Amino acid sequence: MTRYLGMLVLLFLGACSSTGPETFNESSDTTHLVWPAAPEISRIKFITEFRSAEDLGFKNNFFRRILDLLTGSEEHTMSRPYTIAVNANRIAVADPDAAVVHLFEMDGKSYRKIDHAGINRLESPIGVSLADNRLFVADSKLNKVFVLNSNLKTLYVLEGFLRPTSLVFDPKLQQLYIADTLAHEVLVFDFDGNLLYKIGERGEQDLQFNFPSHLAFSDQRLFVNDTMNFRVQSFDNSSRHLYTFGKQGNASGYFTQSKGLALDSDGHIYIADALANRIQIFDQSGTFLLEFGSIGDTPGKFRMPSGLAIWDDKIFVADSYNQRIQVFQYLKVDN
Repeated sequence: MTRYLGMLVLLFLGACSSTGPETFNESSDTTHLVWPAAPEISRIKFITEFRSAEDLGFKNNFFRRILDLLTGSEEHTMSRPYTIAVNANRIAVADPDAAVVHLFEMDGKSYRKIDHAGINRLESPIGVSLADNRLFVADSKLNKVFVLNSNLKTLYVLEGFLRPTSLVFDPKLQQLYIADTLAHEVLVFDFDGNLLYKIGERGEQDLQFNFPSHLAFSDQRLFVNDTMNFRVQSFDNSSRHLYTFGKQGNASGYFTQSKGLALDSDGHIYIADALANRIQIFDQSGTFLLEFGSIGDTPGKFRMPSGLAIWDDKIFVADSYNQRIQVFQYLKVDN
């Protein structure tokens, strides 16, 4: 008993200590990992990578440490991070192989592993999105979308999908967009979960899709990764088609199996090209600008990158088969 009391005192002292290093400090051994390489002007810089809460400098609180001491430490690493959502305080990572969503609270440096939504045990959480006070989770085996509040209590469940995959939230109109991949359409719901309208049907023309997989929303525009048509379509927030770009191929500017989508503060469009193990960047007209990455497991290399998210011009890449999230910085160039 004396031995356990002594350990509890040490745990208490540790709980009062610092929560760890500042999140997203640049890795000291990869300071010069940039794209394009010198002498060209650098536009993308590698910052860091993480596989767990511990990698972010998070430490368990006093009671969590006691529980870990008595029952064994819980594994917090990722199995196959597939999609990622980021806002000012939270990072949510859908991990379908582990059947969980990893939720990192940056302000409080706390971590939650979400394996249930109400009475539903998650089976294949494959899509996540964040609003200020909500977390949206798409499960491709349950064919449901769960809407959770800031305390992770389930507000309501959306059903009737063939396979919901990607989610994105429009903060201005308070609308949720959901890609139903097997139905070849995007569904739009209001903040209370009422279906407003659908976009698309199967086909190869504008306003038609062939297994749409990932979505992004920026500056009142919706971007749809029309994966098996090997292209991206853009729409305004009234579902009016704006433009389409992309073709199948292995060369730069072409797609092999495109997945995640995200946009930086200058409107550049980032696309994860999974089979080619690279991230490609395009301007708003669909002109290819730059790519970074290749196959491998060292910083800046990928094995089937899938999800993308950008916050404050930090680029988060779900590097699925390397079981990690890599973080890069978009380097703005002053005009």
